[in-house]
Amino acid sequence: MLKEAMMNWLSKVLPSPKASRSAIGLMSGTSLDGLDACIVRENSEDHRIEVIDTLRSELPFRIRGGLQKIIQSGEVNLETLLHLEHQYTEAVIEQCQKLIESSDHKISVIGFHGQTLWHAPHLGSTLQIGFSERLAEATLTPVAHQFRRGDMARDGQGAPLAPLFHAAHFGRATENVAVLNLGGIANLSLIVSGKPIQGWDLGPANTLSDIWHEMHQNKPFDFAGNYAASGRVNDDLLMVLLSDPYFGRSPPKSTGREYFSSAWLLAIVNQFPSIEPADVQATLNQLTAILVDRALPDDIDILVVCGGGIHNAHLMDQIDNTVVPLVVGSETFSIDPDFVEAACFGWLGLQCLDQQIMETSPVTGSKLAGVLGSLVFPTSETETRAATTRT
Repeated sequence: MLKEAMMNWLSKVLPSPKASRSAIGLMSGTSLDGLDACIVRENSEDHRIEVIDTLRSELPFRIRGGLQKIIQSGEVNLETLLHLEHQYTEAVIEQCQKLIESSDHKISVIGFHGQTLWHAPHLGSTLQIGFSERLAEATLTPVAHQFRRGDMARDGQGAPLAPLFHAAHFGRATENVAVLNLGGIANLSLIVSGKPIQGWDLGPANTLSDIWHEMHQNKPFDFAGNYAASGRVNDDLLMVLLSDPYFGRSPPKSTGREYFSSAWLLAIVNQFPSIEPADVQATLNQLTAILVDRALPDDIDILVVCGGGIHNAHLMDQIDNTVVPLVVGSETFSIDPDFVEAACFGWLGLQCLDQQIMETSPVTGSKLAGVLGSLVFPTSETETRAATTRT
């Protein structure tokens, strides 16, 4: 009965082979700077993604504060966790409903990443919250979710997954492209002609600078980089930061705020009791720039930058002054830098809907290729309501 219901749904949401399809992609990163949602349309000819509508909202303070406390401490009361998941899911539902109501595109699937609370590749597990079944019922739309767990079940790191989308959208036959996502963690994708896609987490981008800025400026992030620009890079601090073993490990590798935490940062900065706080901020930006430069091979022609860190003018200047390739924002390739990750999960949602086998071993180290994500369908009763409201 369940299989029959799923096939019935698929027959409705999967168009003819020549038709284009649309999906909603959702992302809220570990920086907790907002909830990003977009509608993407997959071109039926070359399968590239076009972003046709976007919506960003700040997470309500009570949700952001609760999630931040869990992420920083790694400790949680279970009832508090369930309450936060409910509040977070309701915010996601509101975001999706606004997009659906304002668009005349039929949505085939919602790609829902959820909110990462803890990512532990060394344990072979990861935790994202988000009530996918509730989202499917509320929007009358299939939901693809839990993208990382399938990869980890095949002994992969579960991250990064963005390189798969980067290769599909940013890859060019005539140029070698690197894509740098400056989220809480910086991750890099290498799309080189004739070679398998490569991608891994470089290390901290916004996460440590956000933590430090909130400690010393009582604001969640140094948006334009003005605070960092008021300081100077401390070479001694930079050398200690760069000595962390993670930076010397070979890819594939992934990391997160669980590792690059406030405790990690303070343990190092406290070795420099007389350092000015603004100098720490400047040095953290330079750390990211150096990590990017070290990771880029000589044959890269263009570095495409996306993610919230692109708005940090000081960080972007440091990267531009450090690396060799031409540095451009992802808008050059027709995607707003703030919505590349959301677009990625819209695209991954479509791949999951198709049960597309994804080769992730070059980027996550998985032992087998496989489908990323699981599908949740509205109930039969909801299906009836959907058919009524959409005819």
